[in-house]
Amino acid sequence: MKLLSSALFWRILLSSLLVVAVLGFGLQRAASLHEHLEKQFERLVAHDLKLADDAEVLLRVTADLETGKRGFLLTGDRSFLVPYDDARRELESVLSEAHATAENGVEDERVASFGRLVHEWIGGVSEPQIHAKERGERIDPEMTNAGKIKTDQMRQVLSELRAAAINDARAREEAAFESATQSRRETSGMLVLAIVIALGSGVWIARDLAGAATHLEAALLATGNLDPLPALPERRDELGAVGRSLVKTAALLQDKDASLRRTLSDRESALAELRVANTELAARDAAARAYADFVGELKTLDVEALTSAGLRELLRLADAQVGVAFLLDGAQRLVPVRALAADHRVLDHALFDAEGLPRATMLAGEPTMLEGAALGAMPPELGLGLGRARLAWLLAQPIAVGADQAGALVLARTAPIESDRRELVKDAARQLALALHNAWTHARLAEKSVILAEQGETLARANRVKTEFLASMSHELRTPLNAIIGFADLLLTSPREQLSARARESLERVKRNGEHLLTMINDVLDLAKVESGRVDLRLESIDAAELARACVAEVDSLRRGKDLKLAVDAPVSLEVVTDSQRLRQILMNLLSNAIKFTDRGDVLLTVRHADTETRFQVTDTGIGISVRSMKDLFKDFQQLDAGDGRRFPGTGIGLALSRRLALALGGDVEVTSTEGKGSTFTLVLPRLAAPSRVDPQVRA
Repeated sequence: MKLLSSALFWRILLSSLLVVAVLGFGLQRAASLHEHLEKQFERLVAHDLKLADDAEVLLRVTADLETGKRGFLLTGDRSFLVPYDDARRELESVLSEAHATAENGVEDERVASFGRLVHEWIGGVSEPQIHAKERGERIDPEMTNAGKIKTDQMRQVLSELRAAAINDARAREEAAFESATQSRRETSGMLVLAIVIALGSGVWIARDLAGAATHLEAALLATGNLDPLPALPERRDELGAVGRSLVKTAALLQDKDASLRRTLSDRESALAELRVANTELAARDAAARAYADFVGELKTLDVEALTSAGLRELLRLADAQVGVAFLLDGAQRLVPVRALAADHRVLDHALFDAEGLPRATMLAGEPTMLEGAALGAMPPELGLGLGRARLAWLLAQPIAVGADQAGALVLARTAPIESDRRELVKDAARQLALALHNAWTHARLAEKSVILAEQGETLARANRVKTEFLASMSHELRTPLNAIIGFADLLLTSPREQLSARARESLERVKRNGEHLLTMINDVLDLAKVESGRVDLRLESIDAAELARACVAEVDSLRRGKDLKLAVDAPVSLEVVTDSQRLRQILMNLLSNAIKFTDRGDVLLTVRHADTETRFQVTDTGIGISVRSMKDLFKDFQQLDAGDGRRFPGTGIGLALSRRLALALGGDVEVTSTEGKGSTFTLVLPRLAAPSRVDPQVRA
């Protein structure tokens, strides 16, 4: 009751609650935005990118069908029907996947439209023509034209489906990044507000402490000389100057903890961004590998190799005299990167101009074919290295996917191109353009991945510095606190001191609270050691049953004032190999927690063993743990909410430390609980301890 009448107590409590409320709201808001962000990216990968990939595979299947059919019709060689038959077998499974991925509406209509068109083309054009060729009959030109119309329609439907999926993916990606930016802004705002409130309350309390600073110095000097304490001014709080010193130390620990939490939050945010970038890179690499299978010879993401081997094969297929590849460089300038002649000679690509047709084709995103009258009386000045030779045919193919532009391909012939080769060349140019775009994108993503990896290493080093600082700070705090406890004990036990009942009671409170604070600091120090991987284990053969009974006896005083039965169920003797000090520390934490959250009923420690493990089970009939609180149970500095407005003492370190120590001993801590009925915490240890090195990043 005296504590509740202390003005200083209420000032500290109200300011701390306000800071905690602000931080809690900020963390809840950040968690909500993060969950929304995860759903956005799940939708991006599971639907948008999957649907775009299905469309691209269907384009490949369509090309295989058409190429195999055309090769057989032209040559009569049945080996051309092998890819044709493979494509037919693959068609239905890919269509089923596309139907399953597409949503009701335009997407379903486009997938259904493609399925109808491709089946009509197979049944009405391709199969009749193949059968006619097998019988040696003449191929109907009207059927061929009808087949070309249907294949163009199929490609148009798939292109629209793919473009719509990619646009949806980009829109969803932009929305996700905007959500992440909003989360960072709101979280930063909440932290700044909490800091301002904390600083304001600190100044407010410091003004009250200033008047007692001189008395505090005199009291500490007198304690060090074993002299009687000078008269201290009457204050509403019982602890006087020493009590305020302890409060100030606790405030310092809270401030350092807030700083460490901010560092950890920044690190987790950066790691989340790195995971998103790596996911995007993996998706693009997968798409590139799929296209590599489709283009056959183009099995690389090397831009130089693609512009050399790929362009050479394209020239051969088109029987063209010259071909040039243009790509955007790091400064977003369109430049020629490779020029080849019909005899495979490498031309000086610096002679070719990127302006005009190449840039216009890249910006338009559509291929351009010029022939006959479209070229005019004289060929245009395109910088193709042909001098004044007249051009009879020219093809410009954009290297782009949707709005993502990377460059252009240009082919030129001095003679008209055969009608049966025109579509084949256009398909081959489109395949090479897609491969070049993938390689160009991959190179830039690789540069970003290196940068993000360097940032991840920097954050890991910052986390190690945080852990070392916390361990060092805990040592610095224990030294003066041990002196205070020692001086208080010396005054209480010294026969020379004639202490009044009030003074003795005050000194006993100083000693009890000092020992309590020292215990918390020791827990923080142990937690820092475990996180940094420096926990010391002394393995030995011990009697676990005897240790369990000793722990129950030691915490028996904690149930004073409660209608509570404390018992232990263990065999007479049970030998295990472990660290007795760490085992005692874990059991004391579990038993103390069980008694703290149980007002009446039972707390039972049960010890059982099997062939390979020993189980220490602490069961209580207390308030239990809500499902909402379970996920935060083993996190650092997390305290259980009683649900009825009560606050329980403690720092929230005990369970987190217990689990890390159990992991260091090669075991773990398990928990089951029912809200309002009680909880069961089970420490599982191997009979012959094989301690594991604790990862500082382990979180329950």
